[in-house]
Amino acid sequence: MDMVLYDWTPDVRCYAVRLGLSLMGVEYRTVTVDMDLPAARDLAALAGGAPLPVLECGGQYLSRPGNILHFIARQPAVARAWLDPACEWAILDWLDFGACALDTLAASREGALGTTEPVAPATGALDAALRRMEDHMSARALEGYDWFAAPAASIADVALFVVFALSADVGVERDTCPALRRWARRVRALPDFAVMPGVPDYA
Repeated sequence: MDMVLYDWTPDVRCYAVRLGLSLMGVEYRTVTVDMDLPAARDLAALAGGAPLPVLECGGQYLSRPGNILHFIARQPAVARAWLDPACEWAILDWLDFGACALDTLAASREGALGTTEPVAPATGALDAALRRMEDHMSARALEGYDWFAAPAASIADVALFVVFALSADVGVERDTCPALRRWARRVRALPDFAVMPGVPDYA
């Protein structure tokens, strides 16, 4: 089934979808929408005016990175481990958490990087998100697990990786997150990992 991703490269939510598509081995076409240009917002006004990313598939338009990742993981050609039925509710719970954190990160990055007069963003919400993620992965490690919600990498790990890796852009302290740093290195080692400018090698 032909998939078209309406994408704006600097957006962290778009990166989460690109990363998921690559890791899950799904072919797609990209339509780049430069959100710095006012005219581009008309093209982006798909799926009831939803913001990017938007995935077009079979005449339908899907928005929101969590919804798109969930949809991709349900495609017949995608390995079941990305949405492991035995762990589906845990995966979706962390996916929802990651999608909310992506919105927070996107707003912070826009204030810090995307304005003519950058402002120091408030990072309290991201700090709290990373602390919850670190505590969870520390507990998972003690139980012998390497991933957030299932025995193998899932769509939850995709969204959460972007939150962790790009939080450095807005000054979030990550030196106190050893469990997340180990987990992030595992994500980067997955086959077909897709890079984005701004994701450091040590993430």
